[in-house]
Amino acid sequence: MTQTPVPVPLKTARRSFWRSVRDNPVAVKELRSRMRGNRAFIILSVYLGLISTLVGFVYFAFITSSETGFSPDTRQIMGKTIFGIVVLAQLGMISFVAPGLTAGAISTERERQTFDLLRTTLLPGRALVRGKLLSALVYLFLLLFAALPLQSIAFLFGGVELAELLISTLMLIVTTVSFCCAGLFFSSIVKRTLPSTVMAYAFSNMLLFGLPFMVLSMLTLLIPLIEQTVFNGSNEIAEVGFMVIAWLLVSVNPFLTAVVSEVFLIEEGALFFSLQRVGPISNFPVPSPWLIYCTIFMGISIILYQFSVNTVTRKEV
Repeated sequence: MTQTPVPVPLKTARRSFWRSVRDNPVAVKELRSRMRGNRAFIILSVYLGLISTLVGFVYFAFITSSETGFSPDTRQIMGKTIFGIVVLAQLGMISFVAPGLTAGAISTERERQTFDLLRTTLLPGRALVRGKLLSALVYLFLLLFAALPLQSIAFLFGGVELAELLISTLMLIVTTVSFCCAGLFFSSIVKRTLPSTVMAYAFSNMLLFGLPFMVLSMLTLLIPLIEQTVFNGSNEIAEVGFMVIAWLLVSVNPFLTAVVSEVFLIEEGALFFSLQRVGPISNFPVPSPWLIYCTIFMGISIILYQFSVNTVTRKEV
C-alpha cells in the first residue's frame, strides 16, 4: 500500500528571516550589543515622538481651519496628508539611520584589529557580511513597523487605500535594504570608518536629492532642444527613447516614484500597469514606477551585497 506524499509546509521548506538571524552568531552578537544600551530605545522614542507630533500638528491645523466641521472631502485630504507625512518621515529616518548602521560594520573591525581574528575562525565571510546586514535590518524594520499604527490613522479619515499602504511599505523596505547594502559595501572596500560613512551618506543623498535636482536642471536647459528634436512628430524613435529614459529617471527616486505611482493609482486605477501612448503605439502597457523602483533597487542591493562578500572573503595582500 503506497502512502500519499505529504507536502512540506512552506515554513519548513525554507529558512525564515528570523531563523537566519538566530542562527548567525554575528547578527545575534550585534543585536544584543545594540539593544542592551539606551541608544536604540532613545532613537525609537524620539522617532515615534516626532512622527506623533507631526500628525498632531496636521490634525489641529485642519481643526482650526475648518469652521463648519469636517466634510468627507476634508477628511480625505487630512487622511492623505497624514499618510504622506508619516511615509516622508519614515523615508527621512531610513536615509539618516540606515547608512550609519552599516557604514562601519567591516571598517570598525579593521580599526579595532579584530577583523583578522574573525577571518581565522570557522565563520565564513558570507556569514560575517550577512550577520552585519541582518542586525541592521532587524533594527530598522523595528523602526518602520513601529510607525505603522500612526500610518494607519489615515484609514480613520479615508482617502487612503490598502494598496497604497502596502506599496509604500514595500518601497520603504526595499530602500532600507539598498541603503544598508550600500553602507556595507563602502565599509568593506574602505578601511576607515569616516570615509566609508561619508560615501554611504553621499550615495543615499544623491539618490534622494541630487538626482532630482540634476534631472530638473537638465530638463530646464534642454527643453527647447527636446521640443525641436524629439516632440516634433518626425522622429518617433527619439520620442520613445526619451520617454524610456525619463521614465527610468523617475523610477530611481523614491519621491518621484511615490508621486507618479499615486497618480497612476488614483486617476487610472492602475496598480501594476497602465496603457499609455508611446510613440506609434497607442496602447502600450507601461509599468507603474514602483515596480521599476523595487526591481532596480533590489538588483543594486544584490550586486553591492555580493561585492561586499567578495571583498571580505578574498585574501588581503
